[in-house]
Amino acid sequence: MATTDTLLARAEPWVRTTLRDWLLGIILLLIIVFWWWIQVPLNMFVAGGLFFYAAVHLGWLFVLREARSAQQHIRLQVVQMAGIVADVAISIWLIMVIAPFDLIIFPIYMVMGLKVVYVWRSFLPVVLVPTLFGPLYLAASYRSQADFALLRADQVLAFWSLIAASCLFVCLLVALAERRLRRADDLALQLVQTRVEHEARVAELESSNTDLRVRIRRQQSLEESLRAITGSLSLDEVLSQILDSMLQMLGAPRVSAAGLSLVSGAGFTHRTLGMGDVAAQMWAQPLAQQVVQSHAPVVVGDALLDADWVHLQRAGVLSALSVPLIDPHNHVIGALTVVSTQRHAFTPTEARHLTSFSIQASVAIQNAELHTRLEHQQAMLQAVVRDIGDGLIVVDAQGAMVIANPVAYQTLQKSDAHGDRLRDDLDRMSQELRAHPQALIQREVHFGEDDQQRAYQIFASLVHTEADDDASYVALVIHDISDQKLQERRQFEFISMVSHELRNPLNTLNGFLKVVLQGKAGPLNELQQEFLGLADGQADALKGRITELLEYNRLESGRLRLQPQWSDLADLLLRTSTRFQIQAEQFGLTIETAIPTNIPEVLMDPERIGQVLTNLIENAMKATPAGGKIALRALVQEQYVLVQVADTGVGIPEEQREKIFSRFYRLEHTSSLHGVHLGLGLSICQQIVEGHNGRIWVESAVAQGSCFNFTLPLVRREQMIREPVA
Repeated sequence: MATTDTLLARAEPWVRTTLRDWLLGIILLLIIVFWWWIQVPLNMFVAGGLFFYAAVHLGWLFVLREARSAQQHIRLQVVQMAGIVADVAISIWLIMVIAPFDLIIFPIYMVMGLKVVYVWRSFLPVVLVPTLFGPLYLAASYRSQADFALLRADQVLAFWSLIAASCLFVCLLVALAERRLRRADDLALQLVQTRVEHEARVAELESSNTDLRVRIRRQQSLEESLRAITGSLSLDEVLSQILDSMLQMLGAPRVSAAGLSLVSGAGFTHRTLGMGDVAAQMWAQPLAQQVVQSHAPVVVGDALLDADWVHLQRAGVLSALSVPLIDPHNHVIGALTVVSTQRHAFTPTEARHLTSFSIQASVAIQNAELHTRLEHQQAMLQAVVRDIGDGLIVVDAQGAMVIANPVAYQTLQKSDAHGDRLRDDLDRMSQELRAHPQALIQREVHFGEDDQQRAYQIFASLVHTEADDDASYVALVIHDISDQKLQERRQFEFISMVSHELRNPLNTLNGFLKVVLQGKAGPLNELQQEFLGLADGQADALKGRITELLEYNRLESGRLRLQPQWSDLADLLLRTSTRFQIQAEQFGLTIETAIPTNIPEVLMDPERIGQVLTNLIENAMKATPAGGKIALRALVQEQYVLVQVADTGVGIPEEQREKIFSRFYRLEHTSSLHGVHLGLGLSICQQIVEGHNGRIWVESAVAQGSCFNFTLPLVRREQMIREPVA
């Protein structure tokens, strides 16, 4: 059932079309045939004409249907014209052959009428043939029939039927013509309305096109301005270009002034364009403050209607637009402002456009400020590198110079002129630093001899770039210390000369004092004995200070030489401790010793190590109040012997522990009641110990005492220690 319904539904349009195209022809043929056989006696000639007319119309209907189905308009027009020609032919034949008012004409007339009904919508001229056929046939019948009173009843019926049909077709033709006229008028009216709508649409499109061209020109101008802004690295040029770009983007006629305000401390710095002599504080300042506080654009449509903008009213401004300048860190750095003397000159859309522009403007300002700072820093760096008194050289991994200041060039030229190999020393330090990376390498290099000696102090350090850690550079600082070394040599020579010149008369004075104190020059009273004893003590102290100066001078000038030999360190420790026992008792101190018996012989200079022990014990006695204790200990380790001199004195503050081994450094404390010193003893001790390949250091706590430690290496008899360079 469902399949049958589907087939009928699909077949229904074809059936309806087929019946519409063929049913009229079939009905007409049946009517004609039926009329012919029943009412009209037909001769062969008339019957042949009628059959020919029927065959022609059957073919005409078929061709007309095919042309309509194929939508071939030219073919359809030709077929319709052929139908008119056939009707004209049959009409002429009927007028000339058929008797007047014969009923045979009515089936054919009905066929013509049905053809009108069938094709009048697509081809109106088909109405002309049946409309003219009636009057022409009546006129022909009138000329062939003199007396109309003799007509038969069927002929009278035919006469009035022709008149009625003719009137009907005339009315139909008039009605169709009127309908066509009305339709033409409607189409003309629709055409006028369409034309008006089209013109309005064209005008709207032209307006949109004009607005679009204006926006494109503004966008192009904005893009050019942005390229100019971002292409410049001068802050002044960037700020000026931003103001010009704002005027071009918003249109100069309605913009009375433009301003760029940058936050500067608690206020603003303004750069304005326009408004003549009106100060920027009158209109740019309040708008910038509002924008910076709210972090949002401000649009003023009419300043006269808002009492908050009284400053704008006084400046003659009626409308304004201001947007924030926001840097990449989302900080407001200022504001872009445009004002106008017209009301409602700016829209929210333009506020969005100006906000987009402000983003690019803030980036350009940041870039320009960064470039300006970089230029200043680069100029300062170049000035520092150029004007520093030391030579600076930066070399890459291949040893090629990347940076060198004038002092470095002069130093290298001077070195090359004297045949010095300073460049080789610099290359060795650079390679050593790359092979064994460390914070800093320091060297002193010497060329020449005596007063012609040239000395340089070189500092080398690694420089890493952020872009690539592997692309490291070495910075070499060359400090010419030739004059300093010459001055030091002359100073050492002067100290040596003065020390020797002072020591001879001092020995004489000290000798005479001792002779007088022994009573060989006569008896002394108690007061004289006391005063001369003090003088003798001060003379001995002065001799000690002179001896320190001479020792230090020998060490610094390199004239002090160690004379290592195999010695008994335990015996040296005991003899030194015994020597200070009496002096310690006089100061109210106790000296304790803890010397193991298994200390092997040590390769050392016993005189210099004894000097170290003497200096450490004297310092301990100076720093320890009466009632204190001094301990002398020794410990045997795997590769060295550790010697300790500990006291219960005042101790050394932590910030001074690294300084006590420096030259001429003196600790100041109230318990140093047993003598004064020059601050050279510990420096001399350090050089002596390090000359033995040992190490010296201190452990101390304030008010708890100090412990000085030094080590001496244990070596086999076939080993030798290096001779130090003092």
